[in-house]
Amino acid sequence: MYQWLVFLHVLSAFAFFMAHGVSAFMAFRLKRETNPDRMKGILDFSSVALPVMYSSLMVLVLAGIGAGIMGNWFRMGWIWAAIGLLVVLWIGMWFYAARFYAPVRKVLGMPYRAYRGDEKPVAQASANEIVAAVQATNPALLGGVSFALIAMILWLMMFKPF
Repeated sequence: MYQWLVFLHVLSAFAFFMAHGVSAFMAFRLKRETNPDRMKGILDFSSVALPVMYSSLMVLVLAGIGAGIMGNWFRMGWIWAAIGLLVVLWIGMWFYAARFYAPVRKVLGMPYRAYRGDEKPVAQASANEIVAAVQATNPALLGGVSFALIAMILWLMMFKPF
């Protein structure tokens, strides 16, 4: 049973990264786009992948916890460090999306998620405001930090250093 949980954990990680890859590529493509209608399409395409991303993340976490219990890994420090890094990454991504991509959706006149929840669309802002909101994003920084944290989690899981 342990091997099946590890298999499910890894498989759901692949599903998560495939679905989340849509958002990652959206971030880089949005930065180069100038047409507001195409920007809306790019952002909508990213939103379509979110249910798959969150579902696979839930399976990833539950299978990881199950494998951790069955493998008696929770007495080791590496699993706690990996969980901590995952939580930091999750919270960081949420804050980044709320700080940078919610304003982009807002200025484009799209529904958006603010810190307090879902918000209804408002009138589309001026072209200058749209450009400013899009240019405020930094997908390279977000991608680099995310990749580094994922690499650290993977290293912890594979090498179990402590």
